[in-house]
Amino acid sequence: MDVKKIFSSQIGVVMLQFASLLLVFTLSRILFYFINIHYFANAEWIHFLWGIRFDISILLYINAIYFIFLLIPCKFTNTRAARIIGDIYFIVVNSFALLLNLIDTAYYPFSMRRMTGDIFQFVGVTNNMSSLIPTFLREYFYLLLILILFIILLFFITKITRREVFTDFPTEKKGWIKTIALRLILLGCMLVGMRGGLQYRPINNAVAVAAGGVENSALILNSPFSLLTNLHQSSLTLKNYFQDENECEKYFTTSKKEFENQYFTAPATKNIVLIILEGISSEYSSFLADEPKNNAGYTPFLDSLAQHSIVFKGFANGQQSIEALSSILGGIPSLMSTPFSQSAYTTNQIQYAIPKIKEKGIITAFFHGGKNGTMGFDRFCQMVGIDHYYGMNEYPNASKDFDGTWGIPDVPYLQYVASELNQFQKPFFATIFTLSSHHPFIVPEAYDKQVTKGDFPMQHSVAYTDRALKEFFEKVSKEEWYQKTLFIITADHTNFSGATAVDYQKHRYSIPIIFYHPKNDTSFVSPQIMQQTDIMPTLFSFCQWNDSFSSFGNNALDSTLYHFTINYLSNSYLLFIDQYLIEFDGKNIQYIWDLSANANERRKEKKDCPHIDEYEKLLQSIIQQFNNKLIYNKL
Repeated sequence: MDVKKIFSSQIGVVMLQFASLLLVFTLSRILFYFINIHYFANAEWIHFLWGIRFDISILLYINAIYFIFLLIPCKFTNTRAARIIGDIYFIVVNSFALLLNLIDTAYYPFSMRRMTGDIFQFVGVTNNMSSLIPTFLREYFYLLLILILFIILLFFITKITRREVFTDFPTEKKGWIKTIALRLILLGCMLVGMRGGLQYRPINNAVAVAAGGVENSALILNSPFSLLTNLHQSSLTLKNYFQDENECEKYFTTSKKEFENQYFTAPATKNIVLIILEGISSEYSSFLADEPKNNAGYTPFLDSLAQHSIVFKGFANGQQSIEALSSILGGIPSLMSTPFSQSAYTTNQIQYAIPKIKEKGIITAFFHGGKNGTMGFDRFCQMVGIDHYYGMNEYPNASKDFDGTWGIPDVPYLQYVASELNQFQKPFFATIFTLSSHHPFIVPEAYDKQVTKGDFPMQHSVAYTDRALKEFFEKVSKEEWYQKTLFIITADHTNFSGATAVDYQKHRYSIPIIFYHPKNDTSFVSPQIMQQTDIMPTLFSFCQWNDSFSSFGNNALDSTLYHFTINYLSNSYLLFIDQYLIEFDGKNIQYIWDLSANANERRKEKKDCPHIDEYEKLLQSIIQQFNNKLIYNKL
């Protein structure tokens, strides 16, 4: 066999170029791993091998047209014009795929997952991309240089693997049969490679989760695969875990009607201020963080307030700001690849809690220092029934105080909010969404040396937001309405950007949830799990309101109910309940983790989890009601 002849043929060129692309994608995955190494403490070499399977699939998809064209046995495919067109396609398409990998290399600490079709919705609802792009280019210039090196490498691949022009084709019938047969075999292999193997269904993100767990799925996947295979995955499918709807609702019901408080007698409450902190995990708080508190010490005011409050073990229902409002204000987590607020189901008729609050004569408002329209917050507030939206457009000194990227820094903005609340008609329900503890973590010069700096920029900006909270409370505490107000403090999601010692399995969703009332005599820290969707039912319990609305949360002050949090990540459902984390792929439980155990002893079998059947029924009940009630518009 003449090896040189084989690899100087059209089939040989396809094989060499494909092998070269696999090598480049492997280099891209290694780069992704080392830049984000702190997020993959349990990564093993097998995860890299699994990654090759996904690389093969996406590389064959995006290069199929080029490879098939190259294999056509005719003289035109070897003309100079055809070679130039083919080389341009090869370089441009694969450069874009590598660009997606590099974008996720930088963005993974913020999203904690590979990109999906949601990225286009994010760009669509973010009105300040023009100011964000220069910031990202400045901070991640080295990735741009790496992209240029990859493009140069692709250019050399086209030159090295196509040194000859092939013009000799078979003249005899036997030669043509062999030529066509070899190409058909190769095309069949390509089809198998695209599907990721001979299994019944093509591989998808769930296969990566099954192979490495949620925590390693991003290492196994690549960004173009995750993006292209999830572009049309936002639609829900009907679930039939329970044939009887009454049996389904025996484990969980979305209908909230009674709100017991079995722990204390709450003081009279006229006003509510709900504060949502941007990206601030419980792990930044000395009072809330678990040992060894490696990232704590940056929220001294929040800690002082928490010591006189009712505090729960808080969990976010998502990993993006855009997912937080639907969970907190709407009671609906994003249990699908598209955030609920950007899905086709936002037009459903849903019985939200906000209109019930307004029926009591309470004015409702939402404050966010970002540009109006950012994340679609204004549209969502309108959808759930909030009366007044205050964004950057309403801020009186926007041109002077603008931080150059997102909006108005927290200190001046919260002072502005305090002034507005003083003028509000009472009673009121006001939601405040902070902004500064977000990339690029800008701390105004006047506060740069006044607040604590840590090992990475996020800690500095968290300390600045905490200072803004302190000055806000100092101002409003002098007002008469303050003594009749319940303050609820939570966060939209976690952000550990730069952290080197975070147990992401335990703390990926760990956020503050604090209920503070100046006149409440009761304070305690509960080990009980409380998720964002629980906030509205618990608020109704605290205020002793009995109304009917829909929510995927429970009242945290009722000990007779399940207390858990549910999340959706990489096509897998996560249920945190008691000390367990349960990973469910929609059909079967994949993993059970005991988060109270040491990291290397956490994985458990079903027999080790006493209530696993009950937990599985709860999870199935929630999923079935989420999917079916949204599809049938029955919320």
